[in-house]
Amino acid sequence: MAELSEFEVFVFGVGGQEMAFDVEHVSIVIEKTDITPVPRAKKNVLGVMNLRGRIVPVIDLAAMLGLSSKDSAEGKIVVVNYEDIETGFLVEKVRGVMRVNSEDVEKMHKFDSFGEKSKGIIKKQEELIIHLSVGKILEELTMSS
Repeated sequence: MAELSEFEVFVFGVGGQEMAFDVEHVSIVIEKTDITPVPRAKKNVLGVMNLRGRIVPVIDLAAMLGLSSKDSAEGKIVVVNYEDIETGFLVEKVRGVMRVNSEDVEKMHKFDSFGEKSKGIIKKQEELIIHLSVGKILEELTMSS
C-alpha cells in the first residue's frame, strides 16, 4: 500500500474558482495596495508595490490563467517567495490554510486548461480546488518574450 503523505496548501479564490499554492511558498497576505504600473511590462504584470521597503512585482493571476476576474478595488495580494523570487499575486478572496492528503490530489493532464501551471486538483468532500505550481507560474513569467 502506498504511504500517505500530508501537506498544507493556502486556498484562495480567483476568477470564481478555488485555487491553492503550497503553504511553504506563501509569506504574507495583504490588502490590495497602491500598484505602480511598469512601462512595457508583460500583460499579466499589474505593476510593482512597495512592501516594507522592497519593490515587489504584482501579477494578475486571473489573467495569467485565462480566467475572467472581477475588476474591483477589493481583493488581496498573496506574496510568495520561491527560490528567492518574491512576487505578489492579486486574488479575489482568501480562505486560508488547508491540510491535504496526497490521495486527495488527482493529477491533471498536460492538455488541461492550466497545463503545467497546475499540479492537480484537490478533492475535499464536494469541493474541487486547483493546486497551482508557483514554480511553473514564475518560470512562465520570467521566460523571455
